[in-house]
Amino acid sequence: MPLKMTLRYLILFTLSVLLLSCRKDNESPLSTGTAEWKDAPVVSSQSGNTIIQIQGVQGIKWNARITEGAAWCSFSLANSIPEKDGVLTEGINALYVYFSENTDKEDRKASISIQIGEGTPISLVLTQNGKISGTDAETDTKRPNKAWAEIPDYQANPAFQYVTHYTHLNGKSVRNYSICYDQSHKAALWVAYPLHKCYLGNLDRTDEWTYDPDIESQYQIYVKRAYKEHPKYDRGHQIPSADRTQTREMNAQTFYFTNQTPQVGKGLNQDIWQKLEEVIRKNYICADTLYVVTGAYFAHSNTKATDNKGVKTDVPTHYFKVLLRTKSGMTGKWVRQCDASQLQAIGFWLENKAYSSTQITKDICKKVSEIEAITGFTFFPGIPSQVKNDFNAIEWNLN
Repeated sequence: MPLKMTLRYLILFTLSVLLLSCRKDNESPLSTGTAEWKDAPVVSSQSGNTIIQIQGVQGIKWNARITEGAAWCSFSLANSIPEKDGVLTEGINALYVYFSENTDKEDRKASISIQIGEGTPISLVLTQNGKISGTDAETDTKRPNKAWAEIPDYQANPAFQYVTHYTHLNGKSVRNYSICYDQSHKAALWVAYPLHKCYLGNLDRTDEWTYDPDIESQYQIYVKRAYKEHPKYDRGHQIPSADRTQTREMNAQTFYFTNQTPQVGKGLNQDIWQKLEEVIRKNYICADTLYVVTGAYFAHSNTKATDNKGVKTDVPTHYFKVLLRTKSGMTGKWVRQCDASQLQAIGFWLENKAYSSTQITKDICKKVSEIEAITGFTFFPGIPSQVKNDFNAIEWNLN
C-alpha cells in the first residue's frame, strides 16, 4: 500500500477514535441526571408534603434514601418508607416527600440521598420550621413563612412581632405582605412582599386608615387623620398602596396603621420616594417575581411626631428598600434554585429628609450587604453572598 494511502487511513482512524471519545465524554452526564426541589426546601411546622423533581435519560434506574429525619419524613403518606426505587420516564419524574407535624420549638432537618444510574449521589436537605409555643401558637398561621424569598431572617427580640397579611386572588388565599413590627418604636422595621403584575390592577386608593387587626392596638399609632405635624410629616406607606391595586381587600390592607410611619412629605414621600416606587413598578417587575423589603431605620429616637390621640411616636431617621430578582426575569425558577450568575440585588438608602431632586440614581444606592450591616437584618437568606455584596447599576438602568 502506498505511503500516502497509509497515512490517510491512519489519520481517518485517529479522527474516528477522537470523535467517539468526545461523544462518550459528552454523553456521560446524561447517563446520570438531576434532582432538585420543586418548591422551597423549607416547610412550615404543619404536616404536609413537597416534591423532588428527577430528570435524566429514560429507562435509567434511580434510588432515593432518607438518611436523616426518617422518623418524621417518608416517601409514603400511609406508611413509614425511608427508601424508594424507580425508573426514569420521559420528562419530569415527581418524587413525593411527606412530613409530619413538628411540635418542637426548634427547626429540624431531613437529608435525602438520590442515586441516578451510576452517577454521583445527589444530596438534598429539607428544613421544617419549629412550632411556636404558648399563647403565640394560635397566631402561628399568621407568622411569615421562612420559605418565601423576601422574608429576612428572624431576630429574637421580645418587642418584635412577625405577621403576614393574606388576601384573596383568583379564588385563592395568597400572601399580601409580611411585617416585623417593633412595639417599642410602634413601627414596622421591615415590610416584605412579592411584586408581580398579578397584584396590579386599576383600583383607586381605598384610603381606609385603620388598626392592624393582628397587632394589639395599644402598640399602634392612631392616625385616622394626618399627624399633628402635617404637612411636615405624611403617613408614609412602606408597601405602597399602588403596588396592590388588583382587589379592594389587598389595597385596604396597605392602609393599616402598622404600614405607615411619620415620613417627611415634601421632598421625600411626595417626591423622590414616590418616584422610586414608580421606577420599581415600571422597570423591575418581571415574570419570575420581584422580591422587595422596605424598611424604616432608627439611628436615634430624638425626633417625635404626634398622633390623633396626642401620643408621641419616634420618627425614623432613614428608609430603605432592598430588591432581588433574576437577571433575565424569565427563568421559570424559584430564586433559591438559581446560581449567583442568574441573580441581581440592589439596595436604596435615603434619609428622612427633603431631597431637592426626584432623580433615581446610583447615588442613593447601596449594596444589600451594606444595609444588612447597618440594620442588623439578614435579607434574602439562602441567596449566595456575592449577589448581595455588589450591584451593577447598568443592570438596574441607573446612572
